[in-house]
Amino acid sequence: MMFVTGGPMTESLCLPRRLDSAAALQLVPALLPLRNRPLRIDASEVEVMGALAFEVLLSAARQWADDGHVLTLSRPSDPVRAAARSLGLERSMPWSEEPESA
Repeated sequence: MMFVTGGPMTESLCLPRRLDSAAALQLVPALLPLRNRPLRIDASEVEVMGALAFEVLLSAARQWADDGHVLTLSRPSDPVRAAARSLGLERSMPWSEEPESA
């Protein structure tokens, strides 16, 4: 389950624990209403992340940049980092290590 929270400047989306192919397909409609504003995606709880989820997030990051906004993947879990590394995507991901402000 994905959760969206909002602030005055940046929206936040919390990713589910499992982002396999089926969950990655659900990510697309969750992202669409959040366009045209900065977005921080919290990946701290993700335990499984597949290649399709990375593809969706990289595509979204490019779309946000084209729209003049920033999309960051915040607090990636160790499994997310390991999966990115194994796919050769670690340097391509829009990482942010900063904790979300309260």
